[in-house]
Amino acid sequence: MARQAARPISKTQNTFHESRAPRHMRSPNIHPWALTRPARNFCARRPREIFIAKMKRESSASSSIARHKKRRARNEPCLLLPPTKRDRPVNQHKNRSLARVRAFRASGQLFSFANIAAAAAFALIAIAATGPAARAQSVTATASAPQQQPGTVELEAYVVSASRTAQNVKLTPSSVTSISLSHMENLQIPDLRTALQTIPGVNVSETGGAAGSQSAIYIRGANRNQTLFLIDGIRMNAEDWTGNYANYLGAADLAGFDRVEVLRGPQSTLYGSAAMGGVVSLETARGRGSAHGSVSIEGGSFNSIGGTAAIAGRKPLMSGLSASPQSLSYSASLSASYTENDRDYNIFRQASGSTRIEYQLADSFTAGFTYRGLRSHYEEPGPVGDPTQAGDLNLNLDIATVYVDWSPIAAFDTRLTYGWVQNIYDWVNRDGSWPSNAHSTRNVIDWQNTWRAIEQIQVVAGVNAEWSHYDSGDAPASERLASAYINVVANPVKNLELTAGVRGDDYSTLDSHATWRAGAAYRIEQSKTTFRATYGTGFNAPAPQYAQGGGHYAPSPDLKPEKSKGWDIGVEQDLWNDRITLGATYFRNDFDNKFAWDYGSYPYPTYNIPDATTKGVETYIYARPVDNMGVQIAYTYLDTRDNNGACLPRMPRHVLAADVNYQFTKRLFAGVGFNWVGGRPVDSSWATSEMPSYSTVRLYGGYEVCSGLKLKLRLENLFNKKYDTVAGYPALPFGVFGGIEWKF
Repeated sequence: MARQAARPISKTQNTFHESRAPRHMRSPNIHPWALTRPARNFCARRPREIFIAKMKRESSASSSIARHKKRRARNEPCLLLPPTKRDRPVNQHKNRSLARVRAFRASGQLFSFANIAAAAAFALIAIAATGPAARAQSVTATASAPQQQPGTVELEAYVVSASRTAQNVKLTPSSVTSISLSHMENLQIPDLRTALQTIPGVNVSETGGAAGSQSAIYIRGANRNQTLFLIDGIRMNAEDWTGNYANYLGAADLAGFDRVEVLRGPQSTLYGSAAMGGVVSLETARGRGSAHGSVSIEGGSFNSIGGTAAIAGRKPLMSGLSASPQSLSYSASLSASYTENDRDYNIFRQASGSTRIEYQLADSFTAGFTYRGLRSHYEEPGPVGDPTQAGDLNLNLDIATVYVDWSPIAAFDTRLTYGWVQNIYDWVNRDGSWPSNAHSTRNVIDWQNTWRAIEQIQVVAGVNAEWSHYDSGDAPASERLASAYINVVANPVKNLELTAGVRGDDYSTLDSHATWRAGAAYRIEQSKTTFRATYGTGFNAPAPQYAQGGGHYAPSPDLKPEKSKGWDIGVEQDLWNDRITLGATYFRNDFDNKFAWDYGSYPYPTYNIPDATTKGVETYIYARPVDNMGVQIAYTYLDTRDNNGACLPRMPRHVLAADVNYQFTKRLFAGVGFNWVGGRPVDSSWATSEMPSYSTVRLYGGYEVCSGLKLKLRLENLFNKKYDTVAGYPALPFGVFGGIEWKF
C-alpha cells in the first residue's frame, strides 16, 4: 500500500479481506432546481447594462452567503456550501470529538467561501476584459482559437514530448497520443486520472477507489515508479512518497491545463530516470486570442459540489523599447471541489489554481512564468475489513517555473528554465498514531538548445541539473543530479524521419548511467499510411532513502538502479478523407534489477530482483463516420511475466476504453462511454486470488440554453457495477452529476 503507517508488516499478513464492512447508504443527491433557476437568470433578454449590474450584485460574497444561510435556516439543500451533519445521514461509526467536528465544519465552510469569492472575482475581471477595449484587438488574434464541434475527436497535429521540440505527429517514430483537454471537457471527463484511462497502452489504478485517493499510472506493463510524470517540463517523480506523483494525480482535476501528451516506450534518453515505460506530460494553458473565460459549477451524488473559473487571452503591447511586435499572454484558473464519496470516513476536498504569464517580442524572444498549486484533505478509510489503516492525509503541492526562450537567428533557439517543486505530505492514523510528516523540495535548471543545421537535420542538445531534499522527520536525505543529452532528427527524403540520441546521468547517490535510443518513421502519402519503429534503453534511480536509509527503509548500499530495454513497431492508417484513423503497435520491454522490499523486518531493506518481461499490442480507432458524430476506441492486450513466470500484479491482460458521441441538434449533445478490464492477476503479495474482470458504462449530455451557457448531466457507473481497481478498495457506485457552464 502506498500510504501506510510506519509499522512492520509481515509477508504472510493478509491485509485485504473478502468480506465487506457495512456502510450507510447515501442516495444520489442532484438538485434540479440548481440547474433551472440560474438558466432563467442568465438567459433573460435584458439590456447589457442591466445584465452586468445584476451579475455584479449576485456575485457579491456577502449577499451570496446571506442567501445560502437563509436556505440552511429553512432546511433546504445548498449547492455552494459543504454539507453539514444536518444535511447528511449521521454516521455513528465516526468516532470524532465534538470539537473536531466543529473545526472541520468551519474549515470546510471557510474553504468554500474563499474559493467562491475568488471565482466570482475572476468572472468579473473577465467580463470587464471582454468589453470594447478587448474586442478592439485584431481579427487575426481573435481567430487564432477556432471552435470545434463537440463530437470531433481533437487529436493534436503536433507534439512536443517526442523530441522536446514541436514535431508532426504523423511523422514521429514514437508512439505518442496528444489530446486537448477541451475535448476531455466535452466528454465530461471529470479528472485527470479518468482522462488518462482513455489512451491506448495506459492503465490507471486507484488506491482508495474514490475521488482524492492515490492513483498510479501503468504504461505497457511498467510499474508506476517507471512512468515519468511532467508538469510544465518539470519532473514530479521521486521514490520518496512525499514527491510521488500518485498523491497529485488522485486529487487533480483538468482546470488550467492545455493538453495531455502520453509518450509510450523507453524515453530515458530525453528525460532521464523513471521514463522506462513512458512519459506523461502536462502543460499549463497559454493565453490565445481575445480575452475569454468560463465559469462552471457541478454537484451531485455523494454530496459532491465543485466549481471552476478561468480566464485567458493575449494582448498586443506598445513600447518604446522596440518597434517589433510585442504581446502579453495570460491564463489563470481556480477550482474547488468537495465530496463525501461512498464509504464512511472518506471525505475529500481540494482547492487548486494555476497561471501562466508570457511576454513575447516578435518571434525571437519569449519570457514567461507558470505556477500551479494544490491544497487537499483526504480521509482514507483503509481497505475493507481493516480500519487500522484509516487516517487523514493533508497534501500541499506547489510547482513554479520561470523560462526564457531566445532565437538569435532563424536556425537556432535556446531555452533556459528554472523550476521549483515543493510537496508537503502530512499523514496521521485515525487513532492519532504513526504520524508521517514528510516534506520534499526540488530545484531544477534545464538548458535546451535546438539547432537546424540544414533543412533536413535538427539537433536538440542540453544539460540539466537538479537538487532534491527529502525530510521525513528522522533522517533527512539529499540528492544531486547532473545530466547531458543530445538527440538528432533527420529527414533525408520527404516523409522519412530518423532519430537517434544518447544521454548521461550522474547522481550523487550512485554511479553515472548512460542510455540511448533510435527510431524511424515513414509515411506513404498516396495511401496515407505511416510505419514507425523505435528501440531504446531506460533506467530508474533508487531513492536516497533506499541506499542510505531513512524513514521506513534500512540502508542498502549495494542497491543497483532499475534497467530496461524496449522496442516497438507499428502502423497507422488514415481512411475515408481522414474521417477514420486507426493504428496498431506491438511492443516489448525487458526489465532488470527491479526494486523489492523485505517486509519481514523493520526498517525495510531494499534489494534487486531478476528480470521481468512485458509485451503486447495496443490498438486505437478515432473516427467521424458522419458529421457531428465522434467515435474513439482504445484497446490494449498485455502479457507480463516475472522471473518465475507469474503475472505481474495490477497488470490486466485486457483494457478497453470506448466512447461514442453525437451532436443531435445545434444545442443538444450526448454520448456514451464504456470501459472493460479483464484478465486481472493477483493484486499484491498479500492477496492470493485473481481479481475479477469488470466493465462500466457512463452516459453524458449537454444542452446549450443560449449562446455560451450550457447545462450538463452525466451518469457514472450506470449499472452500479461493484469492483475494485486495488484489492480491498471498492470503486464508487452509480452516481448522477449535473452542472452549469458559462463561457464568455
